[in-house]
Amino acid sequence: MSFHVQPIGEKKLPRWKRLFKKIYSRKTQWVFFVLLLGVVFWLGTAAVQSGVFGEKAERALSFNPLLTDGHGHTNILLLGVAGEAEEGGNLTDSIMVVSINPEVPSISMLSLPRDLFVSSQIGDRKINEIYASARYHHGDQKGLEIIEDAVSSFTGIDIHYAAVVDFDIFSSSVDLLGGVDIFVPEDIVDPFYPDGRYGYETFVVRKGLQHLDGAMALQYARSRKTSSDYSRAKRQQDLALAIRRKIEANGWIENIEKIREFYDLFSRSINTDISLKEIVALAKIGLSVDFGNSVSAVLSDDPTQMGGFLYTPAQEFYGGQFVLLPESLADTQTFMELVLITPEILLENAQISVLNGTGVSGHAGDTASRLRRIGFHVIDVGNYDATPPVARTFLRVLNDTKAETFEFFRDFYRSERVEVLDLETIDPDNLVDLEIVLGTD
Repeated sequence: MSFHVQPIGEKKLPRWKRLFKKIYSRKTQWVFFVLLLGVVFWLGTAAVQSGVFGEKAERALSFNPLLTDGHGHTNILLLGVAGEAEEGGNLTDSIMVVSINPEVPSISMLSLPRDLFVSSQIGDRKINEIYASARYHHGDQKGLEIIEDAVSSFTGIDIHYAAVVDFDIFSSSVDLLGGVDIFVPEDIVDPFYPDGRYGYETFVVRKGLQHLDGAMALQYARSRKTSSDYSRAKRQQDLALAIRRKIEANGWIENIEKIREFYDLFSRSINTDISLKEIVALAKIGLSVDFGNSVSAVLSDDPTQMGGFLYTPAQEFYGGQFVLLPESLADTQTFMELVLITPEILLENAQISVLNGTGVSGHAGDTASRLRRIGFHVIDVGNYDATPPVARTFLRVLNDTKAETFEFFRDFYRSERVEVLDLETIDPDNLVDLEIVLGTD
């Protein structure tokens, strides 16, 4: 089989381009990550090995055609829509940014809530409305470009590609895998799950290890009426890992018949601005990903949780709409960059103590809350005995193995003063790796 590369928008498309042509108007969900970066990673590499894509794809493995940012990451925006058969069917119910670091290699994931209010080329609005409106006025491809630009502007992170996938391909893919095994952390009883006939049915799954077929996995990914959007995003991330485990456990990298089944399924359902060469490159990276070096998170309005930077403003200022805004865009972007671009800092899991050297009551507690939302483990809050008050924030290093975290905070506080404590002076039962002594600056 041979392929001739053309832009997606041209009239005559080769077969591999038609593989991705049909999905913008169908039901989709965040679970495109499961499909593209789970099954497709396997499918792409296996297809190359089996000759499904031919010699051109094999040659594509010899170099990396992926677009990257200044950190060497490839960032993909994944969108989920309900489909034109449903009211508001092109609103993006699920939005996720996936960042791939080919050097480690690792994949990090960040889910964005659909009620997030952001700026875009077509005006300020909820993030879930941007693609639908842009697509309606400017077409499929331009719609993707506009939502990519809006997400990039909000996150401060380059977005290189975008993609959409329908619900049917998700459930069919899980069935082709023979179902997946997943641990359900708590009972779900959702009496308001859409039945596809403008009504509802009850979806039930019990706590514990469960085997899910395609239909049930889809319900598990979509159900949200009795839980939050943030809980749903976490369930979807868990499904992604379950699918990847199933592919690896069954050794389907060598199953040519299974490869062709997936190829036929995908050729009917997927559309994206990722080319064949880029799919092959993703496949090569994906099969060697170490998820132990990855971070997944959700941007939310829960101030007690990592990523909980959003709040609800008065609805009268937004046409009566419920929207979410960041309390601090700077801190929100710091959190998003840590998750997607520099997860190695969070993965050091440094134990941090915040000490108040200002004499201002509550300053250490407020700072600890801020750092926890950014993603750090603050295990102790207290006062630093200083007279007069400390003028500039400084750091005290108790464990020099947490170098990435130390460098982050030195830059974060622009701290010129650093004290590296002698190990012999540190209590052997001490759990703190880094002390941040707050100053009046």
